Amino acid sequence: MLNNDELGLIWFDYNDISFSKVEKILHEFNEINDIFDAEKVKNAKLDAIDKSLKDKLLSVNFENFKEKIEDELYKYGISAITFVSKTYPEKLKNIDNPPLVLYTKGDISLLNKKSISIVGTRKPSDYGKIVCEKFTKELSGAGLVTVSGLAYGTDTIVAETTIKNGGKTIAVLAGGLDSIYPAQNKSLSKRIEENGLLVSEYRIGIRPQNYSFVNRNRIVSALGLGTLIVEAGKISGTITTARFAIEQGRELFVVPGNIYSLQSEGTNNLINEIPDTFTISPERILFKLKIKKKDTSNQTQSVQVDLNESKVLSLLSEKELSFDELCEKSQIKPSVLSALLIKMEMLDLVKKGDSNTYFKY
Repeated sequence: MLNNDELGLIWFDYNDISFSKVEKILHEFNEINDIFDAEKVKNAKLDAIDKSLKDKLLSVNFENFKEKIEDELYKYGISAITFVSKTYPEKLKNIDNPPLVLYTKGDISLLNKKSISIVGTRKPSDYGKIVCEKFTKELSGAGLVTVSGLAYGTDTIVAETTIKNGGKTIAVLAGGLDSIYPAQNKSLSKRIEENGLLVSEYRIGIRPQNYSFVNRNRIVSALGLGTLIVEAGKISGTITTARFAIEQGRELFVVPGNIYSLQSEGTNNLINEIPDTFTISPERILFKLKIKKKDTSNQTQSVQVDLNESKVLSLLSEKELSFDELCEKSQIKPSVLSALLIKMEMLDLVKKGDSNTYFKY
């Protein structure tokens, strides 16, 4: 049940009044809910802030507004957390232009848990997919909540990998929770709702716009103790998220990529600009964030392998083989085999020896 102060902030949000303007308006009142008191509104000096605001406030029927909001939230199964709510995350309070209201579906306690933001291109390379899966699995397995944006590519990999491995994930949307974008991720959004949290600063009925993706990125970076960049082009939303992380005082971790790949141009430039962000292992992130890795020495780990992986393991059971020998015997295309071996190394299924031959681990 929302209190009157929370409803006051939701009223500002529904009237598209920015956080900075709300701060100025509230200087004219003792309590937020005073905005629903006609006498106090009449006496407030609001014309210098917004000439039409006083008329808007005087025309508000509080009971009707309250009923409308509560009915709307109930209809869509959404919870509203305002800047003055007890559950509003502290990590958002000190950023530039913090959201007045967060609309959520799922486990709101995750907003105040230790998290890592993981972002990257919407068109990751095979290398990028493998790296994203590896880091996501390790970091979520250490107990960190993963944060991403529900877009194609990297965001989707982060959410799916976290859920698959029993972790918790947060997806920050660029529009209202009634309009999942991209539409192909509707079923994924349901799984996130059940295994984590969907969150947006945009109310019901608001569709994603170009600017709202940038706004979303500042929330993605702010919710994490740090931000991990997997792959990013030279000019991209991912690089914008990295800049937000730096401004917000968050740790930044960047995985290097192929110097000839456009998908890695932005990440490699970041490393060149800020060398300390260079990251090639999840352990470095856990160390920097002071997160103790869970002890899995007594647990048996079972890794599912596909047909090609099974073929490689079968061949390496007989003896060590070079890359060319594996190509010839397995009949797997070199480009596919190269990505496959990287993945299998990360999963500790195979190892590469000093003589450039591969053996079963």
